[in-house]
Amino acid sequence: MSDFKQKFEFQLDPKLYEYVPCQAACPVHTDVEGYVELIREGDFLGAHRLIRETNPFPAICGRVCQHYCESGCNRARLDKSVSIMSLKRAATDYSRHSFELPKQRFGSLDKIAIIGAGPAGLTAAHDLAKVGYRPTVFESFSKPGGMMRYGIPAYRLPRETIDFEVEYIKRLGVEIRYNTTVGRDIQLQELKNEYKAVLIAGGAHKSVKLDVPGEELMGVYHGATYMRLVNLGESLPPMEGKVVAVIGGGFTAMDVSRSAIRLGAKAVYIVYRRTRKEIPVNEKEIEEAEDEGIMFRYLEAPLEVVSKDGARVSGIRLIKNKLGAPDASGRRKPEPIPGSEFVLECDYVMPAVSQAPDMSFIPESVGLRLNKWGVVEVDKETFATNVPGMFATGDFITGTRDIINVIADGHRSAVSIDAYLRGAKGEYVVRENLETMDRQVADKKANYDLITRHYPENIAISKRVSSFDEVERTFSKEEAMEEAQRCFQCSQTWKYDSSTCILCNNCVDVCPTKCLTMAELTELQFSRLFNENVSLREQGIPGIVINRELCIRCTFCEQVCPTDSISFSCFKKEPVGAR
Repeated sequence: MSDFKQKFEFQLDPKLYEYVPCQAACPVHTDVEGYVELIREGDFLGAHRLIRETNPFPAICGRVCQHYCESGCNRARLDKSVSIMSLKRAATDYSRHSFELPKQRFGSLDKIAIIGAGPAGLTAAHDLAKVGYRPTVFESFSKPGGMMRYGIPAYRLPRETIDFEVEYIKRLGVEIRYNTTVGRDIQLQELKNEYKAVLIAGGAHKSVKLDVPGEELMGVYHGATYMRLVNLGESLPPMEGKVVAVIGGGFTAMDVSRSAIRLGAKAVYIVYRRTRKEIPVNEKEIEEAEDEGIMFRYLEAPLEVVSKDGARVSGIRLIKNKLGAPDASGRRKPEPIPGSEFVLECDYVMPAVSQAPDMSFIPESVGLRLNKWGVVEVDKETFATNVPGMFATGDFITGTRDIINVIADGHRSAVSIDAYLRGAKGEYVVRENLETMDRQVADKKANYDLITRHYPENIAISKRVSSFDEVERTFSKEEAMEEAQRCFQCSQTWKYDSSTCILCNNCVDVCPTKCLTMAELTELQFSRLFNENVSLREQGIPGIVINRELCIRCTFCEQVCPTDSISFSCFKKEPVGAR
């Protein structure tokens, strides 16, 4: 088994991070606690380097990640989670100019073709190039990034941030051929013949239609199409003084709406079939959109795009909904209210309900098997298709998802391609032999548990609605370092030796969160303990019991224990062998 395979299978196994929930929740299992600790010490460059070990797009994910790590953060049990995504951004922003890009490398192993220069394809190319393969990425657009560049607006993700990340990947030995569309400029069969392996990572750029009458009228722009025009800066429909109705409640709907406002729209409505509670974007996104003047219309669904002249949009016919029983997603299903139809007058209708992969470049002669949804069927663990040497990954096989999960797919795809080329024949095993490595327990700032969460500031609203300047500011260095102080450092594990405990109760008395309790002892047990010198352990009595969910790692209990029965061990698991 290659070092590369060992490393990434180790990193991508969530069972290994059970004591550090932020790291377990991250799809690529970045050492969150490690880089937050470095930021706390003011070492932004060290934090940047640590993040990049598992994430080839740290500056991007510091801006547009779904930050699953924060949902796992134990700090939320006390007040609010650590602002981990914003700290990632601070680490990269304050070290970008001192961060040395690698010297240009040139691979010596097999040639691999990758279709699509989005997050999945570039992640796989990054990983494979690092171990000596020669990946060539075929990209139909003139610049790299995929949906990061052509789907996300610049006010959320500046283009120079994407360019910085991609330059790092190119230096590793990745070749990107721009303006090269597979199926037009080069055929899939040609790639299969010339390269040892082919990875299809073309993303999901094709908008899913509403499938309502009138969708072919002038003035209907589907979300992905409109955002591509916005980000290319070409062939944009005039927005000045116009009214826009955006259908959908996801991030694409928000991007479309907020972009239309910046381009001069008089009014923008977001039409969503459920309520604010069910909308898939976070509350911060909704609040920012509302601040910019966007109006949300809940419990309404489209029936027809209407026109007064038979050619151009004049409005959209909607019907009011009520919520019924939960559907397969767990959200209550919207049900139309008979007789509640009405027309919302507007100049443009922009459906932003979903996106799908474009399969038109895959000829039947290649022999790829499709699933019941009409997309390439792959093994869910290895991303291998039924055609030997061909793999598919990312949004191309699932539809649109968040960037960090797509990056995780890219990592796993690279592992699978490496295993295939080395002749592993699909035998993918996860490393189990681990070693707990001690690491120094960091000092905490006094009253760190009282520090309130920091939130990044936004630029002035007048500038937001009139430009595509980045809306959110980076933490100052001082803010980032103080926010990092809020981390509990969950790898610090409470240990208790009942054989030396004298049940003095000191630890229970000083515990600020009441996570420690002393076991109840009977009169007989007390007598045996002090008259016959029988330890708690010998009697099978726990002595002191901890509720680990409430522990904030303050170490007060350790400091007041007169017999050193309580201690904290700070560990980090490292791979030491393979089975």
